[in-house]
Amino acid sequence: MATIGPKKDGGPNIEFFQSPESLAQFDQIRVWLQKNCKKHVQTDPPTKEGLAQLVIQLIQYQENKLGKNSSDPPFLRLPVIF
Repeated sequence: MATIGPKKDGGPNIEFFQSPESLAQFDQIRVWLQKNCKKHVQTDPPTKEGLAQLVIQLIQYQENKLGKNSSDPPFLRLPVIF
């Protein structure tokens, strides 16, 4: 199986998400979506490769907007518990 650890720059580990083991897991998600969300995925059924790309893009978006090297980081308030 591909290495699970995150990359040094914080971006997605593309090799991990495109490995055969990960794609097999995405195939289970695809089957579940087609079984339980028929009306939402009927016109354009997802593929395991498409789901992997979606996760890669989501992680990359989060890194671009919320990462330590983002150009316009949001003001983040952490809750304080007394």
